[in-house]
Amino acid sequence: MFKFRNLLLVVIIVAAFITNPNEKAFKTEIEEQLIKEMKSAEGQFIVGEVLSSKFLETLLWSFVQVDYQDYKLCSTFELKAGDKKMKFFGIFGQILPISGNETLSKLKVN
Repeated sequence: MFKFRNLLLVVIIVAAFITNPNEKAFKTEIEEQLIKEMKSAEGQFIVGEVLSSKFLETLLWSFVQVDYQDYKLCSTFELKAGDKKMKFFGIFGQILPISGNETLSKLKVN
């Protein structure tokens, strides 16, 4: 007989599996965050508007490498641009930064 605790554990595991962010969701989140940062920076609004098109995707991902690891219940992502790195953790549909204190707009190739 299943105890309530076991049922709750199964529900949490299934929810984590279903909502685990994939690489496409991660890239979309990074693009949106980058546009938001560029629009909020003084004097960068026009650049942010230009890059908010499909051009952003091509330009950004040609300079920034993504290392995506899928663990089925959660995911890790690492952005690499030159010697700079940022790491992220994805779980329950959320993508959280875990290392690298740079803002995304300052992550550039040297």
